Amino acid sequence: MAESPRPKSNLFLRLATAAVAAPLLLWLLYLGPAWGFPAVTTLVCLLGAWELSAMASPQHLGVRLWNLVATLGVISATALPAAAAHFPLLLMALVCGGMLANLARPEPMEGAAARLAWSIAGPLYLGTLFGALILLFRRDHGGSWVVLALLFSFISDTAGYFVGRAIGKRKLSPVVSPKKTIEGSLGGLAGGVLSGLLAHFWFLPVLPLLHAVLLALVATALGQAGDLCESLIKRSVGIKDSGNILPGHGGILDRSDAMLFCGAAVWAYVSFFAS
Repeated sequence: MAESPRPKSNLFLRLATAAVAAPLLLWLLYLGPAWGFPAVTTLVCLLGAWELSAMASPQHLGVRLWNLVATLGVISATALPAAAAHFPLLLMALVCGGMLANLARPEPMEGAAARLAWSIAGPLYLGTLFGALILLFRRDHGGSWVVLALLFSFISDTAGYFVGRAIGKRKLSPVVSPKKTIEGSLGGLAGGVLSGLLAHFWFLPVLPLLHAVLLALVATALGQAGDLCESLIKRSVGIKDSGNILPGHGGILDRSDAMLFCGAAVWAYVSFFAS
């Protein structure tokens, strides 16, 4: 998607951060202990939950702590087979606990409904989608399926940025993200198809060619929607970045918004179509 030109120093920070993170991630996916990737994914999920809570309930420490605990419960129930059977009970506890946590400190009243809603929706949003990455990792060729989801997000975002910067004219969603363009979005879809082709011909030959192209289009489109959803959240609370934990990238949510939706799409494909 189209973005305004970033300072060169910021681009350097982005590349440097990626250069450090990518080898570590690949090690976790292919060479690390079986618990390594799920543990790191859970930690990243909790950091994202803290960022989201900081946006939704900046002055309510108790609510933010509740959201952290609730997110841990959701990702555990999503990714752990022993906990999955108790998912309905968890949902009931999530609804009741989220309401009670906000009832304990309702002021200011004009924002109480939004805080309450995020105490329920936030843990579900992050816990289930990060949990899907863990489920994907545990499938056959799990490391490669996760890499595919990451490539859908990264290459699509990069292609969309440069295409939008070069020829972007028509706004994609001016109210939510004024700098993104339709041309950038189409460039992102092309980048997603390139990711699917790389997977089929290089590191994931079990993915049929036609499936690779179709999955790329669906996952990349969902990823762009996920990006816009996070932009909608940030715009509604008047901030630019969800955090600053990743040099040059912003917060956890800034980097994982599209990736979470791409991961969910790949997990759904593997669950229904892959052997």
